[in-house]
Amino acid sequence: MPVRLYSDTQLYRTGSLKWTGITRSNGDPTIGAWVAEMDFGTAPEVADAMKRAIDNGLLGYQPTWLAPSVAAATAEFHDRRFGWDVDASHVRLVASVLPALEATINHLVRPGAPVIVPTPAYMPFLSIPGKFDHPVIEVPSLRGTRAGGHGWALDLEGIRAGLESGAGLVILCNPWNPVGRVLREEELRALHDLVSRYDALVFADEIHSSLVLDESIPFVSYASLGPSYASHTVTATAASKGWNIAGLPCAQVILPDEELRGRWDEFGAQVRHGATVIGAVGTITAYQHGDAWQREVKDLIRANVDLVESRLSGSPIDFVRPEGTYLTWWGFARTDLGRLSPCAVLRDKAGIATNEGMTLGADYREWARINLACAPDVAERIVERVLALL
Repeated sequence: MPVRLYSDTQLYRTGSLKWTGITRSNGDPTIGAWVAEMDFGTAPEVADAMKRAIDNGLLGYQPTWLAPSVAAATAEFHDRRFGWDVDASHVRLVASVLPALEATINHLVRPGAPVIVPTPAYMPFLSIPGKFDHPVIEVPSLRGTRAGGHGWALDLEGIRAGLESGAGLVILCNPWNPVGRVLREEELRALHDLVSRYDALVFADEIHSSLVLDESIPFVSYASLGPSYASHTVTATAASKGWNIAGLPCAQVILPDEELRGRWDEFGAQVRHGATVIGAVGTITAYQHGDAWQREVKDLIRANVDLVESRLSGSPIDFVRPEGTYLTWWGFARTDLGRLSPCAVLRDKAGIATNEGMTLGADYREWARINLACAPDVAERIVERVLALL
């Protein structure tokens, strides 16, 4: 199943946001390593299905068969890939994960209750709650020896303090953007034992679940661990990251708990209609026929990670090999860049567009998020240019 590697020249020519959205201060181009999309196109089966839909005139509003078909494909995929026996009737169609989070905060969380966000975190998790008058409690995660050998780990005591202060929601990102952790079952159980003591929900963002790189680590969905987990959990997922169709919104919310599902259905139509028909067709095909292509994609990402890990070994850059996702987290505290703004220096001096650490948490000014879902020569250029700065 060949994966098409788009060159930077092609991506510049097409105006890809990842490659043209950030330039150096003088306007010169940069290597696109920031926004979370891949330079690999999508699976041929997915592309063909979407083209057929266009050729067949499927360009109007959602047909009545669409949501049930997405739900059935989602349920089958989770059973096949992760061993979670999801009932298709428990799956709801949504535009994307972020509108699902907005709806959860706006409709399901106690008015004004704070939202706990373990950091570093996907940037919108820190900005969205405030739109609905819910303050954010940032809980910096454990690092190094405090993380129990995992590189990064949830700070359960910090989460407990947030719940004690009245938080009504914990955002759980697994696999974890940006640090690449795949949380183990025992970690999820420990979080459950804590959250279940309070009047709080969990929003489980599992959009990267299909991109586990370390095959020795099983992906475990938080809500799959039992009814008491599902009773306080909104699980959001999508094929958008795993099959590189993020520009075609279509995501799914899984709600096994009857009471919570009933509450969702009171407003669910508001977030369902933003899902695109072509994106839904691509999603169904990805879940049903996209495994082989994705295996090759993960091989490419793993090779890029191998390269970076090897080249950064012995350098002062803090880098923990990701267990999942193609997003990586680089710390520059022990370098001269750490005293500046690593993101700005990488952009203007090395010509690499990255995500600024501070946008992923207040404690991470000395960090940068770097996307490695790129051609091997691009990964080589990224690491060479970074090391040249040192």
